[in-house]
This record gives sequence, structure tokens and C-alpha cells, in this order.
Amino acid sequence: MAYPFYQNSQIQMQELQSMRDRIDNQMRSIQQNQMQQPPVQQPITQNFQLAPNPTNNELESKYVDNIEQVKNTFVMKTGIFLTKDFKTLWVKDVTGNVRTFRTEEVIELDEKDREILDLQRQVNELKGMIKDATKYDNTDTIKSVEDEEPKRVSTNKRGNAK
Repeated sequence: MAYPFYQNSQIQMQELQSMRDRIDNQMRSIQQNQMQQPPVQQPITQNFQLAPNPTNNELESKYVDNIEQVKNTFVMKTGIFLTKDFKTLWVKDVTGNVRTFRTEEVIELDEKDREILDLQRQVNELKGMIKDATKYDNTDTIKSVEDEEPKRVSTNKRGNAK
């Protein structure tokens, strides 16, 4: 004679096995359907940005290393191109014309700095005047010494004898 709980567990096992078989069958049918249907391809879209995004600025600007980079850059409005050391500046208009400029730094001086520079300039002028004055004095002295005739010095070796 079989125990009642044993029959219940057998029934449950059979139910679980049949459930598993149904799930396996469903998975196989889904996989077969996917293999039979061609894969859905997403449409390919390409966006080309021909010009930079417009901004509200009047000028475009960019750091460059040489004029070739300036010539190869497309501008939608007047563009300013600078080297990183700020020594050369190029201006390119929309027609492609390029103008080149050299730049130099302008250092703003306050009143004390201007006074110092003025005093240094004055000192340098005075040094120059002193050099010029000593140059003329030395040539006059040399000429006057050369013009004089040498004095004869007696080379008598006798001493005063009594």
C-alpha cells in the first residue's frame, strides 16, 4: 500500500515535468520563428555638419601653429587665428583672403615705472657724456706729451767728493 503523501508528491512531480516540457516547447518555437524571420535592421542615418554651429559672436577665433592650418580652415564669418605665443595673427574672411600681422606686447607703466625709466635714460646719457669727455681729454694729453722733447738727464756717477 502506498502512502498518501507519496502519491501527492508524484503528482506534483508529473505536473512540474509537464510544465517544464511546455516551456521548453515554447522556447523552441520562439527560437525557430526568430531564425525564420529576417532580422529587422535599423535604418542607417548619417548627419554631416558642413559648418560649425552658429554662435552670436561676430568673429571666429582659433589657436594655430602655421598659416597652412589657417588656409585649411573653413570660416562662415571673419576668423582670427593666433599662435599660442601671440606673436603672429592671421585674419581670414569668408572669401578665403588671409592677412598676416605681427604683434608685440604693450606693457602699461605706472608713474613710478616711467620715472625710473626716465632716470635710467638720463644716467645712460651722462655716462656717454663722461666717456666722450674723457676720450677727448686723453687724446689731448697724449698729443701734448708726444710733442714735448725729452729732457736730458745727466747720468754722471760721480758723487760729491771732498
